[in-house]
Amino acid sequence: MSMLGILNIGTTALLASQRALTTTSNNVANASTPGYTRQEVELSSLPSGLTSLTGSSGNGVTVSDITRLYDSFTTLQLRTEKSNSSYWDTYSNYASSVENVFNETSDTGMSSAITDFFNAWQQVAQDPQSSVQRTALLTKAQYLSSRINSAYNDLAGQQTQIYQDSQQMVTQINNITKQIYDLNNKIVASPGALDLQDQRDSLIEQLNQITRVSTVEDGSGRYNVYLGGTPLVDASNSYNMAVTVDTNNAMQFTVGTNNFNVNSEMTSGQLKANLDARDTTIQGYMNQLNTFATDFSNAINTQQGLGFDLNGNGGTDFFSVPTAYAARDMHVAITDPNAIAASSTHAGVPGDNLNAQAIANLANSTFMAGSTPIDYYNSIVSTAGTDAQSASTYSKFETSMVNQLETQRQSTSGVNLDEEAANLITFQKSYEAAAKMISIGSDLLDTIIGIVK
Repeated sequence: MSMLGILNIGTTALLASQRALTTTSNNVANASTPGYTRQEVELSSLPSGLTSLTGSSGNGVTVSDITRLYDSFTTLQLRTEKSNSSYWDTYSNYASSVENVFNETSDTGMSSAITDFFNAWQQVAQDPQSSVQRTALLTKAQYLSSRINSAYNDLAGQQTQIYQDSQQMVTQINNITKQIYDLNNKIVASPGALDLQDQRDSLIEQLNQITRVSTVEDGSGRYNVYLGGTPLVDASNSYNMAVTVDTNNAMQFTVGTNNFNVNSEMTSGQLKANLDARDTTIQGYMNQLNTFATDFSNAINTQQGLGFDLNGNGGTDFFSVPTAYAARDMHVAITDPNAIAASSTHAGVPGDNLNAQAIANLANSTFMAGSTPIDYYNSIVSTAGTDAQSASTYSKFETSMVNQLETQRQSTSGVNLDEEAANLITFQKSYEAAAKMISIGSDLLDTIIGIVK
């Protein structure tokens, strides 16, 4: 090998070591950078290009590539579990809020209000002429109806908040998909820009926590992003999502200018939790409250209508319950305590107490879907508590899964400072050896030139 060959080999070693040191330094600098994937220099020998029976040494070394240590399998698992975790975290928060609406831990809960209402009728039955007992009954009835109103309005308020949150999330989605589309074009133009790929993967993870998506990488290195089978990003564009509320007060998620409905395409993530919590869980409780208000009021009104008040008049509706929003608008219809129809007869005023007793006995009647009023309401409370507890359990499980997968991914793709420190020393020694090689080659070349002279 010529002296110039030694110099050339030393130069390639020097440049390769310098590149390796630069890459390792970049890893160290980004050890705490979210979404950063550890990079590694791939070295290849430069062949001599000669054929010899005794063999021949090469022409040094070159950096064939700098790659990301990207664990695609674990990353795919992690995206799935992060999306599931986001779903259950979000749903658990809503389920807990719903449980608080039906909080029965104090004596001011609705169960107590129902019991107090029927006890007040019992007090009227014991002294049907007492204005004190009749006034107390109206007060208890007003409190009960206000508790039903309040529970319904709290749930409706949660629905409104979830819709507003969903609007903000949709805006986030549109911003993220636009960024992914822009990064796609930059990556196609600069396929070796590893930091751009890290940024894009980080955006995919953010998007995936809002709504579960899938990605397909095309031959040019672009990510095509799909929500179910609907494209959010492709080679030609990114497509905006929108959310509206239809005439049935149900959220509708659409994509693109054709407003393609993607409700059924969402399988997990925060938006799916919003959809399920708002339009299924919370709406279900609101429907049950409406049923309670309607059936309860109708039963009281029916029995009230069979009796007579202190003036000998037939009983009128005790509760007013509009059909559409029974729980929201339920209120006490009578204001005069004398209008309470406690008697079963108008033959003599004040009459007897039999109708008041009949209404008091409704407390133990199964006129609400085969249940007593207390049992029906307690079943709502029980379901809300079970739902909140179940959601919390799922949330904790998914968080544990995410933590395990994060650890697994970090072991491959994360920066290990001890390992990088060892690499720095290795590449430093390689750099020093290459520099020494060049120095020796230069000395040898000077010696030969001196001999020739």
